[in-house]
Amino acid sequence: MNLQESWVTKPGVELTRGQQFLATLNLFAILFPVFILLFTWRGFIQALVARLMGDRSAQDEGFLSLNPFAHVDVIGLTIIIGLFFVIGGLFSAILPQAILLMLLILLGIRWTIPVPINDSQFKYHRLGGILTSISGSLANFLLAFMSVALLKLILRPCIPAYMVVTFIQIFDTLIYTALFFGFMDLIPVPPFDGGRLLRYILPRRWQHIVGWLEEYSLYILLILFVMPVVSDIFFGVIATCAFTMKTAMLRVFF
Repeated sequence: MNLQESWVTKPGVELTRGQQFLATLNLFAILFPVFILLFTWRGFIQALVARLMGDRSAQDEGFLSLNPFAHVDVIGLTIIIGLFFVIGGLFSAILPQAILLMLLILLGIRWTIPVPINDSQFKYHRLGGILTSISGSLANFLLAFMSVALLKLILRPCIPAYMVVTFIQIFDTLIYTALFFGFMDLIPVPPFDGGRLLRYILPRRWQHIVGWLEEYSLYILLILFVMPVVSDIFFGVIATCAFTMKTAMLRVFF
């Protein structure tokens, strides 16, 4: 189960309303802890990298912690995921899943608490900016790798079959989601961290590009997420990268 699949049913499979409700509830029960873990870990790693670079802002404000309440608005997350499923269920024939995914990502700004970073405190300004900008994606990749390793330890012959299926569903979703968002966060367009990365890697004479991207980021995202052919290529590249890295990680342990 991953972001490539429908959140209600697979194409060509007709389910009753009761079956659709149970399938949606099951996916919600999986996605909620996945997002909690994903963004808590991501925020912690970003705070840790910022501290190692000399910035104490995140540590002083309590972000150097694995407490989910320091990184995620749990109530907001519940509402957003709930709306994601409701809107998807009511308007699946009208709104493509790409648009719903874009709304989920953009609204994610509301339910994830940004890690405060003051780059003026970095010992090495440019290096600190680059590392903190890519730390979110690196955290996602590391979480996916650790999840594969943990899955290897959990899948023992003594575990009942129904528990094995549950573990596989949860970890498969976590691994793919972590990799998917890890690659997506590298996109050099705000509000993704890849957009912030440009501030530290572009020469001063090209900094106006960052301002231009910030001004027109919504239109750029609409083109990438919605426009035919372009969106297919865009999501296809990200999905391929995530699937390829996931396959490589699985081969290491299985």
